[in-house]
Amino acid sequence: MKKLTYWFLMILMTLMSVSLVSAQDLQATNQALQLELNIMKLQATMDALQAEMNQTKEIPQDPSGGKLTWGSQNSAYSPTPTALGSNYAPINKQNFPALVRPQVPNGPPPTWTKPRTNHLTEIYVGGCGSYQTIAEALKNLPDNAGEVILYLTSDTEEPSDGFGIPIDKKITVLRIASNTGEHRTVWPAGRSIWFFCNGVPFIIEPDVEFANKSMIMGGAITYSRHNVQTPQSVIIINGSAWWVYAGGQSGENGYSSTVDNALVIINGKVDRVFAGGRTIYGETFVNQSTVVLNGTANEVYCSGYTEYANAKATVGSANMLVYGWYGVYGLSRGQGEAFLLNSSGCY
Repeated sequence: MKKLTYWFLMILMTLMSVSLVSAQDLQATNQALQLELNIMKLQATMDALQAEMNQTKEIPQDPSGGKLTWGSQNSAYSPTPTALGSNYAPINKQNFPALVRPQVPNGPPPTWTKPRTNHLTEIYVGGCGSYQTIAEALKNLPDNAGEVILYLTSDTEEPSDGFGIPIDKKITVLRIASNTGEHRTVWPAGRSIWFFCNGVPFIIEPDVEFANKSMIMGGAITYSRHNVQTPQSVIIINGSAWWVYAGGQSGENGYSSTVDNALVIINGKVDRVFAGGRTIYGETFVNQSTVVLNGTANEVYCSGYTEYANAKATVGSANMLVYGWYGVYGLSRGQGEAFLLNSSGCY
């Protein structure tokens, strides 16, 4: 009887041991499955966030190939910027990183090829020219002018109230050159020059200088309470200039000047170059801007300039390709709000 009791107790202890092991195994299996499920949920969340980030890295494009239109209470073309997705916010003066430097560009600097034309217009400007000033020569261009070369025979003194390239003369490119290779300086008659390219490609050739607070803007200026929009702007400085803006200029509250695609190439020397526009009042906006610095610039900015506190300057994306020398590198100058919606090409 004692042996039977002994073996019965042994069998019972063995069964209890097996049951205990089985319970432990089940608990361990349950914990492992729960951990795996949590990992899968975490991975799914990470994948979703990555997909959202990938979508917000690119500026949305109009599928028709037209302009990029941003919502704004003040303008049909320019944005009052908002965050693009939950993990993305526009760069402004407050969150622009300190001591930022431009990315090191890969490969040789890009170049711009002049469009082909069957028409060439050459005009001599200055003391021995047909017109005394560039502004006067531009007012007297022929129709269907094609490539226009204004040869400076001397220094000129240009009006300070603003002038620009006419848009109704079928100009493919405007070049300002020296007639002999001697240095020529374009001076303002007053405090400064406001020169508007109005979307027409513009080249300052070697030995020509736009001096003394001259301002060259690739786009157009707002006028008579009108928004203005320019599909593209191209500015190439082979000589020297003072301040260069890829965009246009807005001078009226509630209105905007927009450039869809801008290209600035500095092979010579400038004091300042902006990837955006110049805003006194209202807004300026450049959708996509590329600045190529092969020469020298005292100051380089990824957005635009704002004169007053209620002015806004916005750049969608700024591709800053700095091969040459610069002194100051930053987002903007001025008293108002400046924005960069995609920082990937700035730093």
